[in-house]
Amino acid sequence: MIHELTARSPASRRIKRRELELADGGRLVLDVDGAIRRLDDHGDTIRTWTPDDPDWPNEAIRFGLHFQAHTVAPHGRVPGAKPPRW
Repeated sequence: MIHELTARSPASRRIKRRELELADGGRLVLDVDGAIRRLDDHGDTIRTWTPDDPDWPNEAIRFGLHFQAHTVAPHGRVPGAKPPRW
């Protein structure tokens, strides 16, 4: 079972090496550095995605990894906004 994992930055998380068998043959391998490799039936690398690759999130979702951009905590109040009444 793969648990959902949200990573702010792939480099800031500890990633466990995993492999997924693909229905059309071959495998996807998630390396500990966050790189994802597509292997053919013989184990040869066909393509590699690194965490800074724009297509990386599309492949990482197969491992339950969701990339989120860094967020900034709000400071002060927003003009014209009222705090919620509880």
